[in-house]
Amino acid sequence: MKKYIITSLVGLLALTSCRLDDNISPNQPLESTVPVKQRLAAAQVSSYAVQASTMNALGNIWMNSWSGNIYQYGNPATIETNLAITSGFYSGIWADMYRAIARYQEIIDSDQAAKTPNHVAIAKIMKAYYMQYIVDLYGDVPYSEAFKGVDNVTPKYDNDADIYAALVQELYDSKALIDAAAGKPEFAVTATEDVMLKGKMADWTKMANTVLLKFAVRMSDTTDATGISLRNDIVSKISGGPFVTANVNIQPGYNSSSSDSQNPLYRAFGRYTASGGNNTGGYFLYRASDHIVQSLKGDATKPTAGVYDPRVGFLFATSKEYCTGTVGYFGLVQGAPKATDDCSNGTKRTNGSFSGFGGIFIKDAATGSSADGTVLMLAESELLQAEAAVYFPGSFAGGEMHFENAVKASFAFDGLTPEQATAYLAAISGKPMVGWSADRNMQIAAIQYQRWIALTNYNAMETYINYRKTGYPETPLAVTATKPNKPYRLVYPGSEYSANAANVPVMTGDDAFVINEFTPFWYK
Repeated sequence: MKKYIITSLVGLLALTSCRLDDNISPNQPLESTVPVKQRLAAAQVSSYAVQASTMNALGNIWMNSWSGNIYQYGNPATIETNLAITSGFYSGIWADMYRAIARYQEIIDSDQAAKTPNHVAIAKIMKAYYMQYIVDLYGDVPYSEAFKGVDNVTPKYDNDADIYAALVQELYDSKALIDAAAGKPEFAVTATEDVMLKGKMADWTKMANTVLLKFAVRMSDTTDATGISLRNDIVSKISGGPFVTANVNIQPGYNSSSSDSQNPLYRAFGRYTASGGNNTGGYFLYRASDHIVQSLKGDATKPTAGVYDPRVGFLFATSKEYCTGTVGYFGLVQGAPKATDDCSNGTKRTNGSFSGFGGIFIKDAATGSSADGTVLMLAESELLQAEAAVYFPGSFAGGEMHFENAVKASFAFDGLTPEQATAYLAAISGKPMVGWSADRNMQIAAIQYQRWIALTNYNAMETYINYRKTGYPETPLAVTATKPNKPYRLVYPGSEYSANAANVPVMTGDDAFVINEFTPFWYK
């Protein structure tokens, strides 16, 4: 797993206020002096790197999709599965995401903003997309006084519902900027400046609407007055779409020439390093969990009983059972000890050399390193629309259609055929918690199950946040879990308690596991 230097928000934001001085070479300018048009791609790359690596790893473990590789490591993923979280736990999510969002804020605040409205619009959309994760994972956080660098090194903590409202306004503003700049070539964004949607502003409007829809769905059950008003306003304004109609990818020119130039998903979890060696800090550290493998294989103990899901072959690689020699898809039970090698007692384990993840992760270093990153899948867009039809039936329709479209998009993403998707949909039709049915609660459960499978390995934190909201899909605790349930949020990083102690709310690790004043507002 990557190691992170715990950096305070104060230090991170101070970085954004630097300017050139006489002691800095003009051939190595600071980021803040670089023109807006040349800054957008760097912001997109840095924010996606956090989504694909740190956030993704924690989401996959907490969704019981990945297990630590106990046959090659002493205590892999122990803290994550034991749920012994503290202020030092995954602090890289906070530090690195705030750093990335600060880059978007620099574009928004730039004195060049009036001349680059489409760049600013994109920055607002991506700021809202990623800042939502900070709020969803931490609740009240610095926002209104954040991103000011040395002008405010101890920013106050804002109410999370108020931050949601501010982010939604950013999305509204982004759409207005795009509309106002339409047809004006002087405001065009080139494909090299925008490494996600290549400057296609109609697609950015779809992205803004899809992110707005995610905000509305997140707040579907909130009892908070601000949240209710905000949710209703979003629904009234975007019920007609349009929403994302293709995978939203990122491709700045990823390649295998160095670790820094690799696709960050592959760099973190791919089998080989840029130099061609084994990735012992990512790929070999994790293995498929028994829970997800049995779910995909249709084990009788799972809601998928009797239904084999061919996506298992894209998400994971085959391995060999130690005792029987059987080759197939196997996983490790989270927190379980090593099985013995005494095959006479009926104990089985997969051998220590089995491959782990499949799909893009199994590729050679060159192919995997240069692969597109995926910021938001088409399957996720379709599932959001299916959810909206369930939660807001007066404004959205076609829940079953969008659900089926999501499954088909997931199959296509995994390199499977339309015929395989059709056969799978027929097999799960009416199956509780997996396929579409008439029962509203089971519809939500089925949406959540399909989100789990679609986003595993890619953006599992999104699934985890939805799991904490709905209770679906079935997600067992690890054998070694020390808490009765999984956390509703993360604990503020220790860097905040040391550098911004006057403002950071005081909480304990135990506070993260119950619904209280620290829980993000939309849970309540």
